[in-house]
Amino acid sequence: MVPVKKVLNKSNEPLTCSVVSDEFIAASEKAFDCRFNGVSEFYPWELPTDELLNDFSLGVIVGGSGTGKSTLLKQFGREQVPIWETDKAIVSHFDSPDDAINKLSAVGLNTVPNWYKPYQVLSNGEKFRADLARKVKNGAVIDEFTSVVDRTVAKAASVALSRYIKKQILKNIVVSTCHHDIVDWLQPDWVINTDTGHLYDGFFLSDQKSISKYIKQSVVSGKCLKTITI
Repeated sequence: MVPVKKVLNKSNEPLTCSVVSDEFIAASEKAFDCRFNGVSEFYPWELPTDELLNDFSLGVIVGGSGTGKSTLLKQFGREQVPIWETDKAIVSHFDSPDDAINKLSAVGLNTVPNWYKPYQVLSNGEKFRADLARKVKNGAVIDEFTSVVDRTVAKAASVALSRYIKKQILKNIVVSTCHHDIVDWLQPDWVINTDTGHLYDGFFLSDQKSISKYIKQSVVSGKCLKTITI
């Protein structure tokens, strides 16, 4: 168990939004015996002042839906949304051919024939990995990481991303996710859990043999993803 480094505080100033009351709200108030004044409030977590959050390779914000992950993530930067041209192959959207090969391979999109397809015909999982390949760089922020892929692909993508960040010595990349199961596989420098408000200094598998075995299966041999590795 990784010890808690710090406990976050809730902001004293809520985020608010308002809506116009109508017959639908009135009906739901009656059905559930509640009252709504038209204003919703949310008290976000405050980002702590900690040197751990200033110089790092990979950080993870994890927690359930509606716990403030995206609000915290915005304090690290703005997420890039890749633009894909409909008449160009996904491999043709990078800074150079070497950049394309390295990044697409790094995120586990190793079925080369799919590199020659336009983005709009890819599966959801392939789109996730193609977007990830375009996003990963120094200072990148990535919301809803692995939310659209199955757990096997999520683990493989997490291992591949972690390896690429370390190999390229990238800095200050932050991802948010509602899936706790991928945190160990990402091997981040720190984790913020928005369910509890805890900041952890690092988060690693207790059994390093497990991760080594998984890397060998999913990244080196291609056994898990049934892909080739370049």
